Amino acid sequence: MSPRALGPPGRAAVPPLPFWAPGAWWLFCAVLLTISVPVTVSYYDAGLAPVFVICSVQAGALGLALERPHLAAALHIAATGALAIVIRESPDQPWPLPILGFVSLGALLLMLGLRQRWTVPVSVWWLSILMLVGLVTLSPGRSGDGDRWGANLSVYSGSTVLLLSAAIAARRRGRIHDELRQARRDVELEQAQRRYVEERARIAREMHDVVAHSMSLVHMKALSAPFRLAGAPPADTDAEFNDIARSARAALSEMRQLLGVLRPDDGESTESVPQPQLADIAALSAALTKAGTRIDVSLDERSRQTSPIVQLTVYRVVQEALSNVVRHAPAARTRVRVLVAGDLLHVSVRNAPSTRGGPRPDRGGHGLRGMRERISLLGGDLTTGTTPDGGYAVEATVPITGTVQEYT
Repeated sequence: MSPRALGPPGRAAVPPLPFWAPGAWWLFCAVLLTISVPVTVSYYDAGLAPVFVICSVQAGALGLALERPHLAAALHIAATGALAIVIRESPDQPWPLPILGFVSLGALLLMLGLRQRWTVPVSVWWLSILMLVGLVTLSPGRSGDGDRWGANLSVYSGSTVLLLSAAIAARRRGRIHDELRQARRDVELEQAQRRYVEERARIAREMHDVVAHSMSLVHMKALSAPFRLAGAPPADTDAEFNDIARSARAALSEMRQLLGVLRPDDGESTESVPQPQLADIAALSAALTKAGTRIDVSLDERSRQTSPIVQLTVYRVVQEALSNVVRHAPAARTRVRVLVAGDLLHVSVRNAPSTRGGPRPDRGGHGLRGMRERISLLGGDLTTGTTPDGGYAVEATVPITGTVQEYT
């Protein structure tokens, strides 16, 4: 529904019309005018000119009710009163409201009841009753004919009350339907927004885990190279810097893969590469060992049987924990344990206090938050903190059958 259809705050909404409704309504008005003029002139012996003018105003007011309901109601009531004055000299016909005038006024009330707040048609109904009663009171020649005008007003008031009630109920039902549809649309938009935010968080975690580790490794290798390679032969120096370049290329390659996922429609083909698993922790620790960090890895063989999402999550947790060791505790002895106990997979990354000083990169805090988000998505638990000997520990427990939609 458009904002215009809903209406401004505090005002009743005007239901939108089907594209064919205005044309059909104006056709009804033209047919009513065509019939009203000759019938009124014939049965009430009234002049053609005044009847034509009055019936034209009535029909025009009916058509105007689509866009200007208040003006249309005023014109129609005034025209109805004028018509009652013109035809009051015909004692044998229905008065003060002729049959076609009854149809015209009933159509106006029906349109107002379907399109406007209930106070508008009810007010118009009361004004029409007061106007007709006033005409009877001010017409001495017809006031004594109580049976005729009484029956006329009773039929009009009773039938239009039923008509108004049905129209107001129908409008209320349509409004409730529109509100429910708008509420469903709001819920869908909210769900889409939440999925969008969750997807952004997932991509942010992936980019952090993929890039931060490789860049930290490159940084620490380059930073420690002057100390580790002092007096080393040229062949060892070349091998070391080739290794640094290889790590940088790997980071760039992983970044390109992520960008390929984010831009699948740019016409370029992206190569599908398997996601890291627990078996890749060995290669991860070997690369860090070359940078001067001693890592002891113990991997339960049963952990290789777990689901790919569990293995990927645990790998990313270990990768981030080791990256933190490289950044904040370089050259510290580190122990990685991955064990299966029942239906749970236990992961532990503990490092001793650093034996080497030196500059530290800034601590953005995204790594620990990303680890916690990954583990919680699988229904697991993560604890982090310093150890009694001054080191640091990252420990996680994950169900071995954990699944999550964000990774599918």
